[in-house]
Amino acid sequence: MRIRELALDLSPLRASGPLGLVLATRVLALLCIGLTSVGVVVQVYERTGSSAQVGAVSLVLGTGLLLGFLVGGVLSDRRDRKGLILLGSGWAVVTFAVLSVNAAADRPALWVVYVSGALFGFTEGVAETALTAVVPTLVSEEHIPATGALVTVTTTLGSIAGPMLGGVLIAGPGLAATFALAAAGTAVTTLLLTRLGPMPPTGPEAGIATAETAGTMSGAGKAAVPVPEAAVPETVATETAVTRPGVLRSLREGFAFIRGSQVVAAVLVVDLCAALFATPTALYPQFAEERFGGGAEFVGLLTTAPVIGAAVASLASGWTGRARHQWRVLCGAVAAWGLACLGFGLSPLLGFGLFFLALGGVADTVSEIMRRTLLMRHTPDPLQGRVSSLWLAQAMTAPALGGVLAGLAASVVGPAATVAAGGAVCVGTLALVALRYRALWAGRDEPASRPDGAAVDPAVGSNSDTTAPS
Repeated sequence: MRIRELALDLSPLRASGPLGLVLATRVLALLCIGLTSVGVVVQVYERTGSSAQVGAVSLVLGTGLLLGFLVGGVLSDRRDRKGLILLGSGWAVVTFAVLSVNAAADRPALWVVYVSGALFGFTEGVAETALTAVVPTLVSEEHIPATGALVTVTTTLGSIAGPMLGGVLIAGPGLAATFALAAAGTAVTTLLLTRLGPMPPTGPEAGIATAETAGTMSGAGKAAVPVPEAAVPETVATETAVTRPGVLRSLREGFAFIRGSQVVAAVLVVDLCAALFATPTALYPQFAEERFGGGAEFVGLLTTAPVIGAAVASLASGWTGRARHQWRVLCGAVAAWGLACLGFGLSPLLGFGLFFLALGGVADTVSEIMRRTLLMRHTPDPLQGRVSSLWLAQAMTAPALGGVLAGLAASVVGPAATVAAGGAVCVGTLALVALRYRALWAGRDEPASRPDGAAVDPAVGSNSDTTAPS
């Protein structure tokens, strides 16, 4: 493979102007969110001196995000997605401005932080789900793999730069100025997003689908993605009039589609296994102290190592867009992540531990690119919102639960044994999942050509492959 073939594939940006605008505003938005997240943590701890209060604010924000993901999934399949994105961005401006005014007060009110965090979490969850659902509609089928890499890169860039810059600004101009800068930056993203055209979903819940779309529903920018008959919701398959079910029923239809698509179900199960059993982040402080004999400076190094690996993998992700067997690549990346955790747990020296964490960052980034690509390619537009919401909800809750499990295990057997065992369990469960979905390993996750030129999802293209194994 030539070195230039490793470079990030920018062809989707040349082919789609709206995609470039969306990704640019996403980087700026994540940067501003990073500034605010660090500021809130510092403010709450300075105000209370309690780590429990910091955790409580994070819990409030996380609860709002979770609810926003679920509600946003339904709304993204019913309403104009641009409007939902603007709602989240506009409310973020208000939130950051309120936090700035509150921070400038003589005695900042803690309840303002809690209420702002809850409302921001909800609206941000709605907007993030809509954004995730709309990205596949901005590009053609051939550009989806490279688009998945670009989304991952921009997410990594914004997530890294925001907290780093936030720490510098808080130490300099202070909290109020940091929040004000975040509000101003988010206002710019909101204005830029208004330049986008309407982004309505398709399907009966959006009110623009007919009976002919029951078997093949397509997005605005990509080829049609056939839906397995068993996974087509009853309201989609039988009704031509617009009948919008309730929120819970809409979410159940999303679950039904996931159960009926081997590709989507397998991706979510693999993601769940990695997040539950191989999540060493919560153990970094204990690991640094008991294994390597260091303090906060070692925790910082442990936190930075996977970020460096992720950055390298992102910049050298050009090959992922040309990967023919994406399911195999995903399995290989998750296996590498589990082995990296195993190696980290067994590392006797800090240098070895940092090396394995950096490798883990590479593997995790490749895994995320493949997950995004497979989900975008194999989810029809009328269900993009709900499938995206369920994936985002899992991506938020599973690592948190994995951290709790790791903490409980570390209190019994120690951090090193916990991390090593978690990596081994991750690899073992991956093998079971790969065996369960062995049809995908044979290459059936790749789209084939139909006579009419549309893409066919082979995992759901025949009666024998329409449902996940029971």
